[in-house]
Amino acid sequence: MKKILSLLLIVAAITIGNIQSARSQVSAVGSNLLRIGDGKTDDPYGGQIGKSYLEEIANARIFYDNITLGLRYELDDPSEVGPSFQGLRRRWIEYHKDKLNIQAGDVYALYGRGLAMNAFEARPLNYDSWLDGVKGEYEYLWKKEDFDFKPSLGVRMIAGKLSFHDVVDTNKPVQNVSARAVNGQLGLFGKKVIVGASYLQASTTVSELTAKNGIQSTDRIVNQPDVYLNVLAGSVEGFLQFTEMRSMLDVLSGKDTSISNRGKALYGSISYAGPDLGLTIEYKNYSYFVHAPGADNDKYFSKLPISNPPEVYKEFTYTSLTRTTHNVNFDDELGFEIEANITAIPEYTITLNCAASSRHNSYGDSLDANFLPVATGSTSVMPKLGSSGFFPFWEAFTEVEHDFGELNYAKAFFHRRSNVIAFNGKTADVQRSTTVGAKVQYATAKSQSLLAIYELQWMYDTEKLLNDHRLTNQLLTLQYSFNPIITFGGVFDYSTQNEGPRHFWPQGFLSFRIGGSHTVLASYGAERGGLNCTGGICRVVPAFNGLRVTLTSQI
Repeated sequence: MKKILSLLLIVAAITIGNIQSARSQVSAVGSNLLRIGDGKTDDPYGGQIGKSYLEEIANARIFYDNITLGLRYELDDPSEVGPSFQGLRRRWIEYHKDKLNIQAGDVYALYGRGLAMNAFEARPLNYDSWLDGVKGEYEYLWKKEDFDFKPSLGVRMIAGKLSFHDVVDTNKPVQNVSARAVNGQLGLFGKKVIVGASYLQASTTVSELTAKNGIQSTDRIVNQPDVYLNVLAGSVEGFLQFTEMRSMLDVLSGKDTSISNRGKALYGSISYAGPDLGLTIEYKNYSYFVHAPGADNDKYFSKLPISNPPEVYKEFTYTSLTRTTHNVNFDDELGFEIEANITAIPEYTITLNCAASSRHNSYGDSLDANFLPVATGSTSVMPKLGSSGFFPFWEAFTEVEHDFGELNYAKAFFHRRSNVIAFNGKTADVQRSTTVGAKVQYATAKSQSLLAIYELQWMYDTEKLLNDHRLTNQLLTLQYSFNPIITFGGVFDYSTQNEGPRHFWPQGFLSFRIGGSHTVLASYGAERGGLNCTGGICRVVPAFNGLRVTLTSQI
């Protein structure tokens, strides 16, 4: 199907090109991203090995009347992160007129906040859950004079297939997914009240090579309804969504057997936006598959890769905070996040944020009749933070920004975090950190500016074998810009970590624009590596020492 659709897109593009000679209604846009890296990276044994990558991404869109054609060519030879790929990663054709939209090829969708359907891509992680199929959308708005409460009705659907590669546990086998979903939204009072419902049906197949029976396949059927409500009343907005995932393993490792599981997920938020204060409170209760460690079928009953709910903690831009951030366990986690943005003081913005989460159960050393750990405690509404068996996580963040006018500003922040990342029934692996820092941007002359960022972090990590589990991290970034032509600077990263092969990672970078469409970014030196997270999904990116070049083009 992919080859046929790609051929149709190319033929359609040629046809439109011929039509353009007679009718000048065709337009096109394109972009290109070329990334090259050559250097060394860490191996699993503490040494270094050669690391080179070449990534080429070319995007093109052609517009003709109500039709849009899209193509993306990728060449990962090899990829920096994840498996290599060469060919058309994206190809789609779309028809849109008024409130009707139909798209075939590579498609994505987000219904509500994504508890049942959120097929998305995170290129830095090489995470991809787009479907190869078709989707459609239509919305009908009643005339204002017909109804005082201004109703609207939207209907959406999506169907397709996906071969999913897990980026968190790369040892997991490929999961083949076939899914279809429908969604309806009823809007009232000009969409100030929205009531929505979705229904997702999917089948998955996981094929594994076993030493005893060769290739074994496990098939799963999922039926997943969800409902949500969004209410906007002046400066206050509330949202609530619930889904239930009903799974059944029809064929388990080649045996004629059936095992079922019912999971569920709840997400809610309420926000206030005033002239001097913004406040947001979020809550999650994700129990797609709550199970004891080592339970059978744990890799088959997890949430679908096209179901991606909110992570419910703040995504930071400070490097020190992202390296040790929390990796969300979407199958078994509940918690909350509260953020306040205060602008009551002229020229100042104060941000206060806190978040906490835990799993639903803790487990001890004793075993049940199935030789699985017995639960020693549970929670159902609020996270348990006092016991390591619940894998508790919490953090608090404060940032104060002063605006000096135009492009000049200064920020200072304080952050405190505690995260249990492993527990074996007796001892826990814990990471605790305190981080402070500042960020300053100052226009030194017309079209020239200086940017400086400093981060200082004190960390306690039980996984570290030396230095009493304590280490200090420092990071300094300096950048000078001749806007918008040239930007240059350096990154100076230092750590007292004794287990690593080095303590200091210096790097210099240079960015310059060629004309109005091309930007070249080159960097040379050492990068420490660490976690890279998007949407609560985290992947460890290893350290790198060498040359990186990126060319970005917009046509």
